Amino acid sequence: MPMLICVFLVFTHSVPFLEGCKSKPSTTTTPSTTTTTRTTTTTVYSPTFVTDPRKFVVYEGNDITLPCNVDELGSLQIKWERANVTLALGDTVYEDDENRVHVENTENGSTIFIREAEEKDAGEYVCKVSAVELKHTVQIIVRPEVEPVPKSGLVTVKEGETATLACNITRGNNKPYINWELESGYPILWFEDIYTIPEAGRWSSGVYRCKANNGWPEPATAEIRLDVQHAPIIQATTLTQDWVKLVLKCIITASPLDTEEWYKDGQLMEVEEDVTTGEEQVTHRLNMNDMGRGSINDNETWVLEQDRLGLYEYCRANIGMGEAYGAFELISSCERRQAQCYKIVKDLEKMIPKQLLNNTDLNNDDEDS
Repeated sequence: MPMLICVFLVFTHSVPFLEGCKSKPSTTTTPSTTTTTRTTTTTVYSPTFVTDPRKFVVYEGNDITLPCNVDELGSLQIKWERANVTLALGDTVYEDDENRVHVENTENGSTIFIREAEEKDAGEYVCKVSAVELKHTVQIIVRPEVEPVPKSGLVTVKEGETATLACNITRGNNKPYINWELESGYPILWFEDIYTIPEAGRWSSGVYRCKANNGWPEPATAEIRLDVQHAPIIQATTLTQDWVKLVLKCIITASPLDTEEWYKDGQLMEVEEDVTTGEEQVTHRLNMNDMGRGSINDNETWVLEQDRLGLYEYCRANIGMGEAYGAFELISSCERRQAQCYKIVKDLEKMIPKQLLNNTDLNNDDEDS
């Protein structure tokens, strides 16, 4: 009798196989390998600053000193930067064509020095250590300079005109502010670069100072001299010495000073006089001896010569803006037992055209001394 033989086949993959007279799916297992990876993380040390950020104000020409210290520097190096440019790293200095930069390092810090500060040295300086940084700000104060306008320093106007004084700041940062003062130091409450005096009078003449200040230890100063030209002012005085000597004293205040002359009865006199000259003032002294009988002259028969009597015009001054003069009349000898031997005829400021001067009746304005 024939026999049925079943053959079993094994495959590495899932295949159908016969069981008896039926087919059935089958699964096999393949071994696998697992790989483990180890990652090592390194932490970068960043020190802590013990120096605080500061703003340094430095005068032009002085040295800049910027410190930077940390709690523990270790093997790290300090780098200095300005405007993203490296100035120094450790002990090495960069970008120093003028040899003005120097660095001193300590165990836990660094100090950068910049000699003779210039305006270009202003800005922000950064001290870097590892991943941290410290910032200092440097402000440079530049010495101011100011000049008068006009550069001659002289402003000339006529009395009654407007005087304009000005100054120009030629150097200095931080926008210097301006103030004005008189030569005496008395302040003028004006803070612009142009100072105007409307209707300037003779009393406005003098020296004015324009000062520019930007925080520099001393302000810059420009001096302007104002000359207000005006008609002369004449002050007339007399002095009797021992009732023998008569001194005629004439003080002229004018700008500009020009001609001062002595006249007697309208005629120019050639005299020797004592003259003292000031800035806008000149003093004339005419000494007239043997004018009377006094303590040093006991001659009872002494009589003053008649040619001494008359009308004296003294200090006739002509400055181009008119003429002014004063006069006195000598009426008798100067004797101590009688009244004054003279009288003041004119002791005031007056402007008289030349063509009318000799026709003016001085006696109409007589003023007793």
